[in-house]
Amino acid sequence: MSELTPAWFSKAIAQPTQSRFVDVDGTAIHYLSWNAHETDKPGLLLAHGFRAHARWWSFTAPYLTDRFRVFALDFAGMGDSGSRPRYSSELFTRDIIGVLDDIGLDSVTLVGHSFGGSRVIRTCVDYPQRIGRAVVIDSFIPVPEMPRREPPPNPPRTKKTYATYEAARARFRLIPERNCSAGYVLDYVAEHSLKRTDGGWTWKFDENYEPHHADPVAEAADSAAKLQRVACPVSIIYGEHTVVMPRALARRVTKYLPQGRGPVEIPESHHHVLLDQPLSLVSALRAVLI
Repeated sequence: MSELTPAWFSKAIAQPTQSRFVDVDGTAIHYLSWNAHETDKPGLLLAHGFRAHARWWSFTAPYLTDRFRVFALDFAGMGDSGSRPRYSSELFTRDIIGVLDDIGLDSVTLVGHSFGGSRVIRTCVDYPQRIGRAVVIDSFIPVPEMPRREPPPNPPRTKKTYATYEAARARFRLIPERNCSAGYVLDYVAEHSLKRTDGGWTWKFDENYEPHHADPVAEAADSAAKLQRVACPVSIIYGEHTVVMPRALARRVTKYLPQGRGPVEIPESHHHVLLDQPLSLVSALRAVLI
């Protein structure tokens, strides 16, 4: 870590965590807990974005443990979870439910960023009895008025192996790349995005999974129908300068939700809100989860 790393960040990532695995449909799903022993508190599960991992929440989660029993999962094919021969929205939803079953939580608050936010919405629809409330952070959720106009940018399919950690770290990129994240934040998430192999260092994610996008009009209609079926309160949070969930889309998604709250804009943030403005996000989460 840089000498300029602030005390709040160092304190957060130093908080002890417990690492566990649960079998979900034959795949080992990894998750972290910060205060699993505090069973008197309500449960909160954090879901990361595409090709990210549970450690993206390491400097957010500790600031929520005063009110919640906090957990974060790695979806299949990402982080320290195992890979699958095939992936689907339904299976990612089962990753969430499998973790909740392993923890022993009947009703939980779900918080998801980007890809994770879309999985949160699907979980609210498929398992309404398990979700008390939810927060979606800067997720692209198409609606008929604002369907997907073009496929989102994806990183190359082929993972490379680098001879040194430094060489691999130099190639770490966010998708989309625009961000205002501090160097110490990017160093931390990059470190936990890599693994050592016989040939050097490579990324943890499974390169064989790429999201499938349907016809934009049909995708938007299906998405709107799902939003209208969400029974629990859902708060929407987005970054001021995001290209993924701009203000107009955030407002439309909120209106489609029967109990939509917000949307709440995080100033001076792009898409990766939890990396760009982590303390502002903590404040927003504390406010919407009262």
